[in-house]
Amino acid sequence: MIILEKFGKGWRDKFEDKLQTLFSKLPDITLNNIERYKGMLRINIQSLDKGTQYIVDCVTYVIERESVRTCELCGAYGFRRQHDEWMLETKCLCLPCYTIEIDNTLSQQNK
Repeated sequence: MIILEKFGKGWRDKFEDKLQTLFSKLPDITLNNIERYKGMLRINIQSLDKGTQYIVDCVTYVIERESVRTCELCGAYGFRRQHDEWMLETKCLCLPCYTIEIDNTLSQQNK
């Protein structure tokens, strides 16, 4: 099962193994939701006991904070790029990927 399939290769390459390891070490946890929120990952995983939930929350907190400075598309160091007329939603992107994203948006608008 690929957890981060709806996100870019940068986030998949950097965080997929970490999440897979978490699920293999703690098989009783359940993934409720994973989404992009204000340019970062927001991960909601639930456990049945408080001790395991604390561990899960700590691991997901670190992944979420790392996603704020990791380009979603290529995995390089990135910044949150705010939603504006060129960006459909806030994403974390490096400068080259941001330029490509804007170029793609502008070429779609000109069609």
